[in-house]
Amino acid sequence: MQKNLTLIFFLALFSCIAFFPIAWMFGGSLYEGGSISFVYYHDIFLTKKYADIISRSLILASVAAIFAVLMGVPAGFFLAKTNFFLKNFYKLCFFIPLIIPPYTIGIAWTNILGKAGFLNQFLSHYLFLPPQSVSAFIYSIYGASFILSMNLFPLIMIMTEYALKNVPSSLEESGLISGSFFQVMKGITLPLISPVIFSGMMIAFVFSLSEFGVPSLLQLNVLTTQIFTQFSAFYNEKAATALAFPLIMITIIIFASEQCKMRGKSFEILGKSGSQAFMEYHFTWLRVSGLVFCTVLFLIVIILPFCSLLISIDTFKVYRDAFALAKNGIVNSVVFGGIGASILTVVGFFLGYATEKTRWRLKEGISTFVWIFFAVPATVAGIGLIKLWNRPHGAFQFIYGTFGIILIGYIIRFVPLSSRIMANFFRQIPQSMEEAGAVTGASWFRITGNILAPLQKNGIIATWIISFIFCIGELGTTLLVYPPGHETLPIALFTVMANSPENIVSALTLLLIGMTLLPVGIFFLISKYAFAKKITP
Repeated sequence: MQKNLTLIFFLALFSCIAFFPIAWMFGGSLYEGGSISFVYYHDIFLTKKYADIISRSLILASVAAIFAVLMGVPAGFFLAKTNFFLKNFYKLCFFIPLIIPPYTIGIAWTNILGKAGFLNQFLSHYLFLPPQSVSAFIYSIYGASFILSMNLFPLIMIMTEYALKNVPSSLEESGLISGSFFQVMKGITLPLISPVIFSGMMIAFVFSLSEFGVPSLLQLNVLTTQIFTQFSAFYNEKAATALAFPLIMITIIIFASEQCKMRGKSFEILGKSGSQAFMEYHFTWLRVSGLVFCTVLFLIVIILPFCSLLISIDTFKVYRDAFALAKNGIVNSVVFGGIGASILTVVGFFLGYATEKTRWRLKEGISTFVWIFFAVPATVAGIGLIKLWNRPHGAFQFIYGTFGIILIGYIIRFVPLSSRIMANFFRQIPQSMEEAGAVTGASWFRITGNILAPLQKNGIIATWIISFIFCIGELGTTLLVYPPGHETLPIALFTVMANSPENIVSALTLLLIGMTLLPVGIFFLISKYAFAKKITP
């Protein structure tokens, strides 16, 4: 009884916080002049008024997903199947774009390919390309897709690498006896990992479709930026809400199509080969190809962006000026991020348990319900919060006028992620551990505190770190709901981009990247120390 009541409480808490604002928002958009009206939805679906914006959003997401696959799948293959020089170094570095906010990568690449960018000048001088054509690329749909793909390709790389490591070596070895390497890849390896690649591509598509920071930075008129414009510039919240409907419907269709594609198919060979060593290829040409590919990728996604930010900062005084300009935002980011990460870890712990360790018949439906909120665009979540909580003369104003509204935004955006991470770690805990505690007569709370929480220690730490990273980089929702005096570093960066010198913007970007990477480095050091201490005889 304790367990069920606790899990139901946290599920109801998330439903109230996440579902009600969005439902309230859409309900309000259906009323005009005191009666039900579909005028805004009519403009979207039955006229050509927003056709270009919707098609532009779909092109952005599709091209970004394709670029991410073209970078992530080969990188995952080379990391899993070859042993080239500096492989572990490249693998560690390729995690960086996934960790940092995508708009920071966008700022770096505007420095590179903008009108005054050093690569733009190089291309125009030696390849005789007009500077305007080069800068036009980075400020186009394809430039935004390129930037988003750099942020998302590590996700596909990781999924591909682990899928390849779960392909039994016996299958590939048998194929090599009667065929070439390329025949084995085409006939055996790629078909086996195609579900993983497809899932990664769908995730990249949804994330790109709901991204606000990069299109806003590049001044692209897509659905997310149009939603923000309708709400903040034209004060037309109903039109903004109606424009959010296609995004959510597309997301639901994507998830449904993925489920339909996988339904009835068996891929049990993946993940069932723990006792069999996966196969590495020792062809010299393949190792060289891996080294060349990963080196070029490393230059594009790491070296060029970071160098562009560092080059634009001529003196250390710029860092001091940038820190003074955004001091309040830095402090708020750390405090709000820490509190938000702690709340996300607690809620994610119980929701992860509910979707993984319970025997509820609807637990798969609950998992889908929770996870789909991660694809809700940040601007949509922000408008929903304003619609529900902005009550100047009501009790809710106590929340809306404080940083509590920011924390609620974090919960809506990132509880799906924290619960999924916790669920993955719960899979590693045998059911017998919990059953042993129940046999002794211990209550579920005592089992949770003395057995589950200690066993889930690594999952709790990892969830807190990842939640903190996402919280301090969050822009779209916070930009709409933050009260005066509670701006975060991403808000400060977004504000100064239009009015401050390039070196100040670059310094703030590096500060944000440093704040994001620092907890990750601390986590790796703690994990390394703890692991070394554990294996010491």
